[in-house]
Amino acid sequence: MSDIASAIPPLSRHAAARDYRGRGPEERLIERTTLPQVLAGAPAHGGPSLTWYEAERRVLHFDAAELLRQVRALAHWFARGHGITRGDRVIVLSANSPEAFATHLALMSLGAVTVPVSNTESPRVLQLIADKVTPRLVVTGREVPAELLAARPGGMVALPALPLAADGDAGFEWPARDVMPDDPAVILFTSGTTSAPKGVCLSHYNLLVNAEGLARVHELARRRVHMCVLPLFHANAFGFSMVASLYAGSHVVLSAGLPGAAVWDILRTERVDVISLVPEIIRVLSRMPVPRDTLPDLKYVTSAAAPLPKTVAREFVDRTGIPIHQGYGLSECVNFAATIPWDASDADLERSMGHWAVPSIGPALFGCDIDIRRADGSPAGAEEEGEIVVTGHTLMRGYWDAEDATGAALGEGALRTGDLGFFALVGGERYIFVTGRKKEIVIRYGENLSPLAIEAELEALRAVGRFAVTGFPNEAAGEEIGLYLVVPRTPDNERRVLDAVKACSVRYRPRVVLFGADPIPATPTGKVKRAVLAQRFQSYAKRNFGSEPVVGP
Repeated sequence: MSDIASAIPPLSRHAAARDYRGRGPEERLIERTTLPQVLAGAPAHGGPSLTWYEAERRVLHFDAAELLRQVRALAHWFARGHGITRGDRVIVLSANSPEAFATHLALMSLGAVTVPVSNTESPRVLQLIADKVTPRLVVTGREVPAELLAARPGGMVALPALPLAADGDAGFEWPARDVMPDDPAVILFTSGTTSAPKGVCLSHYNLLVNAEGLARVHELARRRVHMCVLPLFHANAFGFSMVASLYAGSHVVLSAGLPGAAVWDILRTERVDVISLVPEIIRVLSRMPVPRDTLPDLKYVTSAAAPLPKTVAREFVDRTGIPIHQGYGLSECVNFAATIPWDASDADLERSMGHWAVPSIGPALFGCDIDIRRADGSPAGAEEEGEIVVTGHTLMRGYWDAEDATGAALGEGALRTGDLGFFALVGGERYIFVTGRKKEIVIRYGENLSPLAIEAELEALRAVGRFAVTGFPNEAAGEEIGLYLVVPRTPDNERRVLDAVKACSVRYRPRVVLFGADPIPATPTGKVKRAVLAQRFQSYAKRNFGSEPVVGP
């Protein structure tokens, strides 16, 4: 564990950021503070625990007792077969699968540190991650392309297919006494563009305080059913769908991505209560709606990982009748730091989603607090825009082997998210609203403009096709506004787009409009990579624009 001590700072550093309403992280908010404790205390009942779908086919199903047996058998495979022990890092390279799900739990049960990596990652970034965490082992699961298998950053072993025979783990016990609450449990790597991504190191206690908050805000419990279509290498699925469901004893219905229109049949068959989505999937599902009364058990869908456009939310709700509860968070605070609660009244939900220019992400979860700060660090007033900062027990141990980056994120007594937003009272509670990213702000002739605000002005374009806005360097303006659409440049499309652009106020009006077939660059969960998108506007860097937009190819 000595290498861990050198890779992440002690809890005493940045203690102010980890304070939760006068309680430091050493004053525990929950009783079960490690994954081995959760597993050791989990009831081995016959109720459903994990169901796996390949497209529309129900392929595998474990009740709670069998899932525990499978996790135990995998833990035995790692410990006895590969010498994995407390503190070892293991890269898990896989698409969603029951093997990946159980592997993450098995590794954390041993006190090892699981490092989920996308099966679509580049060989270059995979090697950078391996160089950073120095894994004891790299395990591969499903849908790993040949170029990643050829990268071989250290020892690489294929995961065994489930179910495993459980007769070889006789006498194997969860090392609950050896694993400490503040031990690292997982390193989640944030999406990188031009440089190596940062590894967010989360402890057992971080994960489980967040799980308690999610259990409360979504009323998770035994016999609740949660569907996961998002990738387990992302904080949303890892912390919400997997850890929080295990913590609460809920049933997880797992698939490798959205199974198309078959998702409606799966939701109905499995009697799913909540499905966790991102805005792009919500947009797709609004094009293939089903009547709400055919899904009597589905309470709502959650939306997170990227901003939810107001028109996308409205279209989905109007077409399906299914409510959306938006949430917000970062890997640095496990996943969700705020979300619309399960018991929000219809009036509060309607007001929070429709009254302001952007839908709300709800109030802060148990275990953390959210504040809005002005540029000088003072607290902002109601409906006054500032930077969103998070404090509390869910804040990461730190970025792995990146002390300076950790200090920059936590050194001012809170996690500086880089997101802009405001709060407003809804039903007597402080609801938070996200309005943009500080780093994405377009500074045009000295005026700060948010790409999200510009996209909100252009909502009519969603009837034309997918689009995104970015700032790009320009000698005359400092930065100019670029609009990119994934639609062909036909006379009719050009007319409709220009009509919408010219209807914008001059302040928000894009000066360059590009049509193209290439997709909008985005993270696996749909967050636009605006710096990458800006590269498509390089040829306009020296051009001086008037008030009318220029249309490119």
